Amino acid sequence: MKDIQLARALGWARMGIGLTEIAAPRWLTNQLGLDDRHEYRGILRVLGIREIMAGVGILTEDKPEERLAAGVWGRVAGDALDVALLGAASKKTQSPGGVAAAAAMVVGITILDVLCGQRLQQRQQPETLPARDRLRTERLPASERELEPLGV
Repeated sequence: MKDIQLARALGWARMGIGLTEIAAPRWLTNQLGLDDRHEYRGILRVLGIREIMAGVGILTEDKPEERLAAGVWGRVAGDALDVALLGAASKKTQSPGGVAAAAAMVVGITILDVLCGQRLQQRQQPETLPARDRLRTERLPASERELEPLGV
């Protein structure tokens, strides 16, 4: 799958996750083995709004390399928040398997987000990089320039 197609697929996945969190928070709290509390449903609805906004941002971006990469990296930060919240839920759950399954899904999509973000960044041409990065990259031999976006 091409990088931009992967990013768009991740955007659609975000939309689906967000709609589920908004429309079925009671079902989700049940799947996570949490008490059916108004606070938990409220948190899930807020997370759903965040997911939908992230999906819209990815799906409507018209500058594929630069801004789309930033949108995907923003999702990695959201994934970190999700993992932290699932860690808190694991202490209150009556269904550890449900929380473990949700955590596995979040980790899986985080891996895809990271890979997609890296690939989109690598697609950026030196002209689209900030001047300080462009100058640094232009001074490197070609073999090192290829490794530089990976932080090597």
